[in-house]
Amino acid sequence: MSGIRASQRFDVMSKRLGSRLREHAQETFPPDAQKGLRRFAMREAADLLRINQNTFRHHVSNLEGFPEGILEGGNRRSFSAGEMVEAQRVLLETGRIKPDEHPHRRAGEPCQVVTIFNLKGGSAKTSTVAHVGQLLGLRGYRVLLIDLDSQASLTNLFGVTPELDPDMPTSYDLIRSEGPLPASDIIRKTNFPTVDLIPASMDIMEYEFEVALSFRHGATTFHSRIREALEPVLSRYDVVIFDTPPQLNFSVISALFASTGVLIPLNASMLDVMSLASFLGMASNLMGVVEAHAPEHGLNFVRVLITRYENTDGPQVQISSLLRTVLGDAVLPAEFLKSTAVGDAANTQQSIFEVEPRDVNRRTYERAIESVSRVTDEVEREILKAWGRSHGA
Repeated sequence: MSGIRASQRFDVMSKRLGSRLREHAQETFPPDAQKGLRRFAMREAADLLRINQNTFRHHVSNLEGFPEGILEGGNRRSFSAGEMVEAQRVLLETGRIKPDEHPHRRAGEPCQVVTIFNLKGGSAKTSTVAHVGQLLGLRGYRVLLIDLDSQASLTNLFGVTPELDPDMPTSYDLIRSEGPLPASDIIRKTNFPTVDLIPASMDIMEYEFEVALSFRHGATTFHSRIREALEPVLSRYDVVIFDTPPQLNFSVISALFASTGVLIPLNASMLDVMSLASFLGMASNLMGVVEAHAPEHGLNFVRVLITRYENTDGPQVQISSLLRTVLGDAVLPAEFLKSTAVGDAANTQQSIFEVEPRDVNRRTYERAIESVSRVTDEVEREILKAWGRSHGA
């Protein structure tokens, strides 16, 4: 038999590409580097905090303890994400905003845990997790993002590179069968002061083998592993969001069991819709088995989010209409638009909130921000509904 040996060719390609990517990661985000975050103009800060711009300006000049930001170029005032958190605290303590309008949950309001997943690859799961999580954080919510995907795209987006640091604990260490680490030892701070991260690495695949082997010994409690591991740290957060691989594996089922809500990103194409139909049937059967062990388990919401959407694309518009007709309110009213601004930012391991607005086309940037904001508004409504609060907080 003639031809190349696949094992050798794959090995050569892997080593060459892996070596170059490691060099790039070392240059861009060395293991001891801390990714920064840009400052936000006064208009942006006011919008993120849902405060009238004139009122915000008045607070800067007159409200004691309210952050003043810094002047740039002599007349442009900007604020860090940390200063926006401090501004919310001052507004709450001085009675300028009501407790219901502050994003931190109060006694009796459970932490909302959301799994974002789909069996179909390319559905913008990671982009959705990152942008919704970061925007909730900029609005003042305390957010924990958990990467369960061995590809670690969410982890890398935050400038975290476990492949360069073999001793870095990851999501596998949270749920591994032998000697799991406490969640508090795995959680990492990010460049967003209100957003923390549990990173992922290829090691998470080991969990699948461990659970499969445990069945030989009659073990049936894998589904509760993540929920139990997170319990000691949930008091620190208002929202937890899982990024998941494009497969319904044991770690995903465990994340679903820990969740209070599910968001399914979906491209508006017939192939993706057909895949979704099969996936939902499989998910129903598997979760039915899990729920048999815990009849009390339930979700506050299951919603579909249309992603990579182009409202000038006729077939996408038709598929979107079909989904809304068939699934009704299960489909979020807002779509995550396809955007060159989002794509270009991802190429430099950034989200749309990290790029400098002046470095991209203004209209493209504003459309991307508006799209992400509308999607996050819908997720926030579900969170507030679960807490019994007004949807307009």
